[in-house]
Amino acid sequence: MTAISDVALARADNAEDDRPDRRSRFRAATVAAAPAIGLYLMLRLFSLEVMHILASHAAFRSPGRQVYPDGTINNEWRGFTGIMDALVSWDARWYTKITAQGLGGPVGAVDEDGVPYELRLMFFPLYPMLARPLTYLPFVSPVAACLIISFISSVAAAWGLYAIGRHIRGHKVGILLVAVWAVAPAAMTQNGAFTESLFTALAAWALYAVLKERWVLAGVLAGLSGLSRPTAAALIGTVGLAALIAALSRRGGWRPYAAMVLAPAGLLAYLAFASHRLGSVSRYFEIHDQTFGARWDYGRNTWSMATDILIGVDGDNAEKPIRVLSMIFMIGFVVLFVMLLGRAPWPLTVFAGVTLVLSIFSHAHMSMLGRHMLPAFPLLLIPALALARLRRRDLGVVLAVLALLSGWYAGWLPFISGQAI
Repeated sequence: MTAISDVALARADNAEDDRPDRRSRFRAATVAAAPAIGLYLMLRLFSLEVMHILASHAAFRSPGRQVYPDGTINNEWRGFTGIMDALVSWDARWYTKITAQGLGGPVGAVDEDGVPYELRLMFFPLYPMLARPLTYLPFVSPVAACLIISFISSVAAAWGLYAIGRHIRGHKVGILLVAVWAVAPAAMTQNGAFTESLFTALAAWALYAVLKERWVLAGVLAGLSGLSRPTAAALIGTVGLAALIAALSRRGGWRPYAAMVLAPAGLLAYLAFASHRLGSVSRYFEIHDQTFGARWDYGRNTWSMATDILIGVDGDNAEKPIRVLSMIFMIGFVVLFVMLLGRAPWPLTVFAGVTLVLSIFSHAHMSMLGRHMLPAFPLLLIPALALARLRRRDLGVVLAVLALLSGWYAGWLPFISGQAI
């Protein structure tokens, strides 16, 4: 008994000794990541200001013009009232509604807007459920609560991207990986009531945990990501595969097995919950398809757009600038993926590749491609490595121009082209 007590006391003493070390490591990590987070915030503020200017200009020129439908509640068309229209449009309208009212009443019933409650089940609950408790605070509206969660998530994502970039290629590449993500196409959704920032944060830290072989943490984060959006399947599969390889290699003891169990838990649990509420899993996917047009179509929608533009099958579609831009983005993402092969640890490459496949081979409006590709941040390692070779003055000019273009696209997409974000 005495020996056992001595061992227990020794472990307790070591745990107490580790606490200052852990605090000091956390402080050091915070200080190291601070430049990346500061640069991220500066670039996003600049882009949002450009977006605001363009939206104000469009409103001044055509104040009564109805530009785009909100995509959700009664599908009402909206005009120009400011950048908030874009930041809480489409999916964001649903998230703010769920934040305010929860997942709602019984299947078959409708809410006060005449919208069936069952439609809320198509939107995964983690993001609005994180925001919902904030609405109980004074002066915090559901919209404000969602934007607060997005802000916190975007900072967490920036920190995670920096940690991965630094782990792979050093401090400067870590900072520039964050910078490129800040000015990526459709980066405005990082600051809106969308799930991109939250999912990217979970993905970044889960993949960092995989690189560090912290299997339980990787499994927990991947499991949480499954509660945020269905495309979390890319992260779940990557974490599960990495854990399986570790288990077969006899690394990590029981922990890789725990990661394989935890990673898909969130996604499977929510699909089971929603399917139970709706009566069947087929009903769940039927609503996704028939109401929101979201389905796996083996790339037919993407192929149709490509042929419209490249060989002129449909002249009307080929003349739409958003289709040409989306085509350029898609080709750019594919090129970046090819260039990424062999230049990054395989879990990052696999995650980026599967995310790319899910975006291209699923049916959705092509203007949403930029938003759907935001979580595929490993692709941005290629431009980050290129920027790392520039002198500081040249680097500043390039980042300023990219932030300007990102802000322009953020304003042009909803307010000028009238397309979905």
